[in-house]
Amino acid sequence: MPIFLITVLSLVLATGANGAEYVPGVDSEPQEGVPKGVVTKHTWDASRIYPDTTHDYWVYVPAQYTDAEPACVMVFQDGQAYVMPEGPVRAPTVFDNLIHKGEMPVTIGIFINPGASEHVDDQRSAQYVPLSDAYARFLLEEILPEVEKDYNLVDDANGRAIGGMSDGGLASFTAAWERPGAFSKVISHIGSYTRLRGGSEYPYLIRKTRGNPKPIRVFLQDGMNDLNLTEGNWTLANLGMESALMFARYDYRFEMGTGGHDLAHGGAIFPETLRWIWRDYPGVNGSGVVSSPDAVVGRWDMVTNIFGKDLHGTLTISAVGDALTARLDDEDGEIEVSAISFEDGILTYEYGAPQSQKNYWAKPGEASASTLNTWLKVKGETFQGALSSEGKIFDFAVRGERRSGTTEGD
Repeated sequence: MPIFLITVLSLVLATGANGAEYVPGVDSEPQEGVPKGVVTKHTWDASRIYPDTTHDYWVYVPAQYTDAEPACVMVFQDGQAYVMPEGPVRAPTVFDNLIHKGEMPVTIGIFINPGASEHVDDQRSAQYVPLSDAYARFLLEEILPEVEKDYNLVDDANGRAIGGMSDGGLASFTAAWERPGAFSKVISHIGSYTRLRGGSEYPYLIRKTRGNPKPIRVFLQDGMNDLNLTEGNWTLANLGMESALMFARYDYRFEMGTGGHDLAHGGAIFPETLRWIWRDYPGVNGSGVVSSPDAVVGRWDMVTNIFGKDLHGTLTISAVGDALTARLDDEDGEIEVSAISFEDGILTYEYGAPQSQKNYWAKPGEASASTLNTWLKVKGETFQGALSSEGKIFDFAVRGERRSGTTEGD
């Protein structure tokens, strides 16, 4: 077995004390009455982009697949770690269960390992770490066409997802970043957004797209006890990615666990990850469902931190039919809220800047702010996000919690 694979699999299977609580759930186990897909192993040894390399890869085909309809596709880096039937992720079994329930589309999985070569000792780093389009071209020009010789795959980015762990998570993000017209969905487990002139550049690059974000959806997972090496701190790096994705207003979700550099947490939440990634794909159960106002109606205690100072307030949201109205009360008194909306888990609203806050947004010699707007990710009874001002490219952090028993907006 190649040294890189021994290393990867040891990381995948080692849960450690902090990861012991993460175990695969019912959707990761074979279920009676659920049709099983077929997994076949293949080898690719004709690469032009990575000459003199041999790649092992596995193809999963769901029982529901027919040549008459193009199937969605998901590509996994370090594929053997994801395809193992008794591993922490067990992707084929999860696919079986979720496709059967209509919670993800009919999807062909491609699970590919880094290349083996006599000329480059560490093909994994050579392929996964660079911030270039080489790996995306390898998939799009070589691997996908090879699989398409036997199967009918969608050519629309909305039906293509890509994922991986560690450097493979970085490579997956890079492929979507470089080719968003080919891959619109990313799953990054314990991603390596580290290294000088490496993944550490992404938070800045993401922030630069504010106002024009790339059309990609990103799921990030990491652990509080992830790696801390010369190359960087993986936990802090993923927190930096989350902050950047929020700043640029991407469609993203971030799950921080207590584990280390392994797939225990990512595997335990993998079924829910897939539901979130595919939640609005045509034909998937729940796609097209409008966000219910009940998810935000009520009274929210909120805190806005401006230059280290916590400003406390109360946001009261009411609904008339599907239309929302809101009132904000803080140290300036009652503030009228306008243009409030709640869509796909994001609550936004605008209000006129109160006198006490106007000068927070202005540099010397500039006009003070007049309109402030929020961008808040709602999760259950809490939200978090940012407050910004029209024309000012910086954010202040906002967090809130809904008071119990106020879902009717009393």
